[in-house]
Amino acid sequence: MYKTLLLAADGSENSFRAAKESMNFIDENTHVTILNVINADDVKDDVLHNPQSESITTRRKEKLSEIISFYENNGITHDVIFERGVPAETVVSVTNDGDFEALVLGTRGLNNFQEMMLGSVSHKAAKRVKTTVIIVK
Repeated sequence: MYKTLLLAADGSENSFRAAKESMNFIDENTHVTILNVINADDVKDDVLHNPQSESITTRRKEKLSEIISFYENNGITHDVIFERGVPAETVVSVTNDGDFEALVLGTRGLNNFQEMMLGSVSHKAAKRVKTTVIIVK
């Protein structure tokens, strides 16, 4: 079982599946850090389409609420961090700079052409992260 795990999550169904799958690799002694990367386009969208009284962090936590509740209901110690940047680069940087035994993340299932042209967060993480990477489809 891993003692420290980083879960890269964006609040999608794919990231929730990754959180559920992480239960196969952790126990009550594991600390999970949930990482949500906020890119510049998302910040602009949040500011333009949401009430100013709500903080961006509060809205981001709401997107992750299903994952947070899942870990709480299963007695898993966790925290949530928000980083700004390009998702793939930020996930790699946070993982490599942190003290994590493994990175867990979902895949969006890009088709072959999209992955060849754009790459994907999971693909880039698998190539560049220096620790174990668990990609959940």
